[in-house]
Amino acid sequence: MKEFKIYKQTGTYAETLEAYGLANLLFQLLDKAEARRKSITILSNEKFYTVTAKTDITDEIIEKLNYFHIIKFIARKRNDLPEGIDYSNVFQYEEQKTLREQRRDEINEVYKKFSGKEKEKLRKIKLKRIEEKYNNESATKIDIEFDVYSQASTPNQLSGFKKIFNNFYLNKDNFKYLIKDILSNYSGSINLEYPKLLKEKKLKNFSKEITATQLYNPNQGKGLNKTKANGLNGFNFHSSWISETLKTAGAINSMICQPVKVGSSYDLKVFVPEFNNTHNLKKTEIINSFKNNLKGNTPIKIDILNILILIKKLIEKSEEYQEYFGNAKNIIEGLHSVYQKDLGQNKAISNIAFIQTPDFIEINNQDDVIEWLEILEEQISIISNIEELGSSVQALMAYRNFINSSNLESFFKFSNWYSVYLMQSLTNEKYYVKPFTYETLTKFYYHMDTTENLNLKEIISNEGFQAVAKAIKNSTVSLQFQSKNERKFNIRYGVAQNLQNKSKSISDLVEYIGEFITRYNSETAHYRENNSEFKDRAIVKADELTEFYLLLDKYSKSSKVIGALLGSYGFAINKKDKPKEKNSNSEEITE
Repeated sequence: MKEFKIYKQTGTYAETLEAYGLANLLFQLLDKAEARRKSITILSNEKFYTVTAKTDITDEIIEKLNYFHIIKFIARKRNDLPEGIDYSNVFQYEEQKTLREQRRDEINEVYKKFSGKEKEKLRKIKLKRIEEKYNNESATKIDIEFDVYSQASTPNQLSGFKKIFNNFYLNKDNFKYLIKDILSNYSGSINLEYPKLLKEKKLKNFSKEITATQLYNPNQGKGLNKTKANGLNGFNFHSSWISETLKTAGAINSMICQPVKVGSSYDLKVFVPEFNNTHNLKKTEIINSFKNNLKGNTPIKIDILNILILIKKLIEKSEEYQEYFGNAKNIIEGLHSVYQKDLGQNKAISNIAFIQTPDFIEINNQDDVIEWLEILEEQISIISNIEELGSSVQALMAYRNFINSSNLESFFKFSNWYSVYLMQSLTNEKYYVKPFTYETLTKFYYHMDTTENLNLKEIISNEGFQAVAKAIKNSTVSLQFQSKNERKFNIRYGVAQNLQNKSKSISDLVEYIGEFITRYNSETAHYRENNSEFKDRAIVKADELTEFYLLLDKYSKSSKVIGALLGSYGFAINKKDKPKEKNSNSEEITE
């Protein structure tokens, strides 16, 4: 047997976990058999997953098989162990929880002692030492799977887990028959001999059906097990022991459980990456690297950051292995996302969603790798520093829609808002809120799909467009990073809002830019009259303004797009710029 299929039936990550669990099991079988080729490939299409082993899983391999833990036992406490199992060979919940709290307290202490920009370098050194301490080979390591098994070991989940574990542990002598039954179930030709043999063996305390827990089956909780919702009931939904075994095995190393801050309390978000046409070990490697970069966050930001970080980790592995996979969707289709509302002792599922990988991320050579890593790092940094409250909620939703739909208009909605947010934050001396960089923003737009009717590259490469954008930058964000004593000109507040309003029609945009550049040139020329050596700020030349107007004429039906592009570039800085914290006593001009 080499090829196995898992049919998609629920539209959730339940079957995704099942496929990953089967891939894990096949790898374990080949590893125990000391097979030379242990590669397992997972391929996804609309109807089913295909899990393929490079080496044939023969009857000979299974006949020689000795018992092993398909899933490690979860011990809530040190004395909570089945007879005969060594404590060193289980998930140690109590110790791991203490270890994680200890690391958290040490990190918080560093931030407390070394706060502020002037201590940033020392703070980074201290934080690096903490990570090295907890990743030291001689130390007790923090389990990468803790987020999952801590949820799987709650009172509502643990009984089902123990049934699955005991099905195998209490029937070690018949282990090979259980494995044969599992493989037969997915091979396409079910062999009725295996269930019959199992029945004859009189298995000990064997559970043929297992309660389908919400953690692995988000659409099958109490009252959620009907195709048409015509009422609620208090009964649990049951599933086969084979299916639930593999879902549990797949979840341990492929699921991500993260706290979500809502007010003063925390809910839970569960994510499962949807891989396609990838090897099992590489999938696990990417997920582990991904999980090492995660922190608790707020509901919308967590969706955005997770898909961006996951793609970044995929590209980093591409760079490491020198494998260029074309469109990122060829490997990762997206992230399954389930929101669980905390109700005290229990959690209720309030949302089931899927966050798609953007269509436009292409990796075909080393230049693509370098550029996309730079783009993703900048956007991850920018999203991370936004406070999810007030108007930012709608803006973050627009960004998430952009990622999910690859619709550039949603990104423009976000960037329009971000220009205003950036200026307000810098006014309030929130210097952790950073502008986009001109160079990275250009690379980002160059990678966007364009048409003959809207050529982004032509627009942002236009000399007139660049001159106007630079004039906006010189009048706004660049001045924000200067102290009052260094500033030669007054900050023009309100430009971001006006660009949005005036871009609704081509005539209003032409009039507004004309007035803005006239004032900008006048201020610059006046200062130069009294300071002949001043060359830091150039005027916008007549031919540059003409170029801009010709561009507007060509794209007269896309005034909102050009306004949005001006906004994103006008509030971006060059990489060589070194922002300085300004004096809080600043003069303001509101347009």
